[in-house]
Amino acid sequence: MANLCHHPEYMPRCVVHNVISRKSPADLELPWLPYAAIDFLDDYLEPHMTVCEYGSGGSTLFFARRVKRVVSIEDNPVWFDLISSRLRAKSIANVDLQLCPFDFKNPEGFEQSQYLRAMPDTRFDVIVVDGSEEWTRIRPICFEKAQAHVNKNGIIVVDDSWRYPEIREKHAAKRFQIFQSVGPGRPGVSSTDVYFY
Repeated sequence: MANLCHHPEYMPRCVVHNVISRKSPADLELPWLPYAAIDFLDDYLEPHMTVCEYGSGGSTLFFARRVKRVVSIEDNPVWFDLISSRLRAKSIANVDLQLCPFDFKNPEGFEQSQYLRAMPDTRFDVIVVDGSEEWTRIRPICFEKAQAHVNKNGIIVVDDSWRYPEIREKHAAKRFQIFQSVGPGRPGVSSTDVYFY
C-alpha cells in the first residue's frame, strides 16, 4: 500500500488487474513487470526495433504489437504451448517462439545449454532477462550473454533485479535505472532494472 500512496497513478490499473479481473499478465498481454517498467517500455519501444527475451508470456504479445520482430526463448513446454496458441489465435506472426527445455533444478552444463545458446547470433535493440528462477545463477549468466548481443544505444531489461545485486555491480552499460512499483499479477512491489548501452 505504501507504494500506491507514493504512486497513486498505478492505483486504477492495480485494482482492475489484481482485484476486479484477476487476469494473468498473459491474458492482459502485459509483461509481468512493475507498472513503472511497463510504462517505460511502452514509451521506449518503436516499430523498427527488435527484441529478444529469455522467458515468454504476456511480454511476448506486448512486444509483438509494438516492434518489428521478437525472439522469445522458453523452457517450459506447457507455457510454450499456451503462448503459441495465443499468438496463433491473435494472428501474430512476428514472433519466433523457441522451446528450449532445461532442468533448472539440476543446472550443471547450463553454459552449454540450448536455452542459453538460443539467442541468435545478431544484435537486438531490447533484450529481456526473465524466465525461470529455480537456480539463482540463470539470470546473471543470461545477462552476460545478452551484453554481447545488445545494440549500441539498446537496453537490457532484468526482472526481479533486487535478487541479483552482482549484475548491478558488474556490467558494461553506460548506466542503469531501477523501476520499482506494483504490477499486474503481483501481490506486492518488485523491481526491474534497465541497462542502457
